[in-house]
Amino acid sequence: MRKRVLNQPIDTFTLDEVVFFARMALSNPKQLKIVTLNPEMIVNATKNIELQAAINNANLIVPDGTGTVWAFKTLNKNEEKNGSAKIERVPGIELAEKILDSADEFKKRVAIFGSSISTLEKVVFAIQSKYSSINLVKAIDGYQGIEKDLKIAEEIAGENPDLVLVALGSPRQEIWINKHSHLFPQSVMIGIGGSLDVWSGKVKRAPKLFRDNHLEWFYRVITQPARATRILKSLPKFVWMVVKEKYLHQALAK
Repeated sequence: MRKRVLNQPIDTFTLDEVVFFARMALSNPKQLKIVTLNPEMIVNATKNIELQAAINNANLIVPDGTGTVWAFKTLNKNEEKNGSAKIERVPGIELAEKILDSADEFKKRVAIFGSSISTLEKVVFAIQSKYSSINLVKAIDGYQGIEKDLKIAEEIAGENPDLVLVALGSPRQEIWINKHSHLFPQSVMIGIGGSLDVWSGKVKRAPKLFRDNHLEWFYRVITQPARATRILKSLPKFVWMVVKEKYLHQALAK
């Protein structure tokens, strides 16, 4: 099921299929590194060797972002028509929540790294309230400096977590997972971006109307100005990359 989009590897599994793989890794402990690939990451990977390595080394690379799905369909129209290349968005926050459901069902050990202390405190309370069977073994804020990354990784690994949620933002979270994954041979590891802000109540997720119409990115642009600057900065380059690749394919096909 692994394909490529703009020279990036991507797995075309559905949300339910990805959750199934995570459940298998939790029930029969083994390492599973998941990357949720969005357009901003695709652009950044062209100039960030460490991020590219993190993507390449992931066990599952899922399309988180309408733009990623659009790019894939635009560049694989012939395969999509004959049914050999289908893809659907796998929202990172929904994936993380479903994996937490499984961790609760299996009474697993969970660790969280990232976000601010105040946000983390609210998330810890929310998780403990919702998931009574999860053993939250470690929760460490992400504002301690990159120089402490190894020490923090070793501290988390010492708790033998089954699931490690890393909320440092991209590309730092993907790089952290890739760099320290050797310490977690039996852990499911996933970067969850701003999910903690949503779970803490600090940020509201886009209403269902926006999500159903593939406009969650637009909702973030109009409600989170700081994030909007970052998104809009990479968007034109991403669109240009898709257009250039499309016409290159057409030229080679002639």
